[in-house]
Amino acid sequence: MKKSVLINEVAAKTGLSRKDTELVINTMLDTIVDSLKNKEPVSFLGFGSFEPVKKNAREIYIPGTTKKVKVAEKYGVRFKPGKTLKKKIQEQ
Repeated sequence: MKKSVLINEVAAKTGLSRKDTELVINTMLDTIVDSLKNKEPVSFLGFGSFEPVKKNAREIYIPGTTKKVKVAEKYGVRFKPGKTLKKKIQEQ
């Protein structure tokens, strides 16, 4: 699902205008990103949690060659689905 489709779906279900819904969703996403930038986990009970994870610096091989490249330390994001989400996905 694309963001525009999500906005339309939420607007239809809540009765809010598309503009107001877009503002709410964009603000929510910005808040999640800001928390992750500050190395704070974000959790939604039953849905799941996002947590920043540190990836150490390392050397990797370029596929098809023997050349090694150094990759700098960086942060990534890990999503762990909650029990309710897992259960709903399994239902058919």
